[in-house]
Amino acid sequence: MKVYGRILIIILVLVLALPASPVSASAFYQAVPSAAIYLTAPLPNPAVAGEEVSFNLVISVTDVTPGVSGIEVFLGYDPDMVESPQSPSTAVAEAWPDFFGTSSVSVNELLPAAECPGGASPCVHLVLAGPPQVTQTETAVRFHFQTLAGGEACFTVLDSTLVDADGFEVTHTPAEAQCVEVALPDVDLDGTVLRQGTPANPNAGAGSLACTTISLDSGLATYTDTSGAFTFHAITEGAYTISAAYPGYLSAVKDLDVTLDAPIFNAGSISLRGGDVNGDKAINILDIGSIISKFGKSGMAVKSASADCSVTDEPADINDDGLVNISDLAIAAGNWGSVGPTVWP
Repeated sequence: MKVYGRILIIILVLVLALPASPVSASAFYQAVPSAAIYLTAPLPNPAVAGEEVSFNLVISVTDVTPGVSGIEVFLGYDPDMVESPQSPSTAVAEAWPDFFGTSSVSVNELLPAAECPGGASPCVHLVLAGPPQVTQTETAVRFHFQTLAGGEACFTVLDSTLVDADGFEVTHTPAEAQCVEVALPDVDLDGTVLRQGTPANPNAGAGSLACTTISLDSGLATYTDTSGAFTFHAITEGAYTISAAYPGYLSAVKDLDVTLDAPIFNAGSISLRGGDVNGDKAINILDIGSIISKFGKSGMAVKSASADCSVTDEPADINDDGLVNISDLAIAAGNWGSVGPTVWP
């Protein structure tokens, strides 16, 4: 027994004396096949309403044998926030060569909500196929949408199916929703306001179509220039009431629905009626009397002739020629009985 014990001790010593050899982790573990799809963040982000945004559908597969060779996707979107681009050169979705290399789109269509998984939103239905990919992480599809309104526009994969080269479904991690913040763009609001009888000819007072006060119910105000034109810069989309006023004239108002159809929204043109000398929104005997009381006077203060519209105007000099004369009386008499504010067409 002592001999056997000595032999075991010797063997143990020899084993412990042998150099240690590292064992590769691959000897114990093998890569687990996996697959996933995800959406990249839309670009640009944030975006401006009316701008196109694009984003990618990425497929990621690892050791999937015999390889992923097809995908079917239903991508949901909010039709109040985004729509398909109207440009014929830009599809809603396009195959991207990075994942499959060579691929073909057999289905690329917009479906109403009733035909989409869940039935809650319309969707893009896309079917894409190509050479099988065993291990690959790249873009397979690029989506394009046109933004419509301000807020958060989100895109959601309602359903997705991956299949391998044998036609069997591949279990995969589905994509999470991606959103883009959309801001309303600034719109310039312009128009033209004329004034009856102005500028006079001859025009000793140098009066022009400048200095008509243009106001928005949002609190903004500006003046017309010498041609009667005006512009409000950086107006957001929405409903407004616009008004035009000048001493000696009936004011005019108009309701506007400013939209994002173009970078400039035009309010149109109007000519104010002269004769409301006392500013009571009616042209009557009181105004005629005021003109007659100052008839023949010259050197009247002319607001529209001043550089900054700071001069206090003489309303009896309706046409701003610096004189109270038969021209002013004729303008008022011609509008006898008119009341304001008048409707801006």
